[in-house]
Amino acid sequence: MTNSIRRSALVILAVTGLAATAQAADTTGITDTTIEIGIPGPMTGPNSSFGAAVYGVQSIYRYFNDQGGVNGRKFDVIIGDTACNEAKGVAVAKKLISQDKVFLINGGVCSGVALAMKPVIEEAGVPWVVSTAANQHISSPVVPTIFHAIQTSFDMGVSMAKFAISKPEVKRIAIIEHTNEWSKGYRDPAVEYLKGKGLEPVAEVTLERGQTDATAQVLKLKDVKPDFILVILYEPELAVFLRDAHKYALGVPMVGSLGADFQSTQNRLGGPDAMKGFYMGFLYKALIDSPRMKKWHDIVAKYLPQGEKLTDYSFYGAGSAIAVVDVLKSLGRDVSRERFVEAMNKLHDFDTEILAGTLSFSPTNHLGAQDLYTIGYDDAGKLSVYSAWGKKAE
Repeated sequence: MTNSIRRSALVILAVTGLAATAQAADTTGITDTTIEIGIPGPMTGPNSSFGAAVYGVQSIYRYFNDQGGVNGRKFDVIIGDTACNEAKGVAVAKKLISQDKVFLINGGVCSGVALAMKPVIEEAGVPWVVSTAANQHISSPVVPTIFHAIQTSFDMGVSMAKFAISKPEVKRIAIIEHTNEWSKGYRDPAVEYLKGKGLEPVAEVTLERGQTDATAQVLKLKDVKPDFILVILYEPELAVFLRDAHKYALGVPMVGSLGADFQSTQNRLGGPDAMKGFYMGFLYKALIDSPRMKKWHDIVAKYLPQGEKLTDYSFYGAGSAIAVVDVLKSLGRDVSRERFVEAMNKLHDFDTEILAGTLSFSPTNHLGAQDLYTIGYDDAGKLSVYSAWGKKAE
């Protein structure tokens, strides 16, 4: 064989080898007996109450492990504490990908953190089923490996606006909000929807993260005399605002975003008095202690870590984990990241039995859930789920 022929043969072999490598299935995080799942979320810090969502996702995997796992494999869950902090979130994402070598990520709670993590996860090509973080820009425009298995802030912003104007004679709507990207994710679609109905906010008031007094904001809102207030605040600041709104008898109906847990907020306030007239976006088919939710209520409660209390937030990401398990079951033993992504794109009208509505994905749309309800006290003081003002959900 001449040198030129030998060189040509070597080039052909090299190219063939590269092609084979490029086409090889990515089975990182898969062994004969385990599937590695990463769950990032705030387990410490001022928003640690959101950690209940992480434990809810973990509970689903624990439950299925006790059922024998999926196709001969059990889930090995690795929790990463983001503390609802962007820098810590990025560090957690890098650790889950490079050190823990998870098969997929099923988590993400604070939207600002999730947006900071997005470039790292996208570049690594790790499938990410977003469990809780609501900002629609995490998965839209479409990223091939990122799927939103929870209602987004776009859907919630529109839902908040719809709920407000479903109350008869509501014309003057005010907004209290943070000035971060998370808040903007709710505010922009809400305002856009209102403008489509010929309405402009009569006031937009800010309450920043970490503030412990909302007197000035409450008094400003009283001055503009709104008919309804859209409240786009994380739980610590929401409790501050509701406390001061009650103190100064603001007396205006309000609807809040997905930045808090209703019961946990009430606990921060010491009871339901300051919650009267306040409603909040609600993700589930019914109240978590209702007969309709009993199956998963009992499962999640059983598998929570010892001492962890069950709240609405315990179910925030549970539906996403149920969807992940269903897709993995459909793959049989031949599991790879590529096949998982392909199967997620074919998931259509999947009922998690927890989330309102169903989950549907396609190669051109990774916003999987749209349906939402609203929760709040009725005139008799009973906590209820509403599809519109004064109209209880079935």
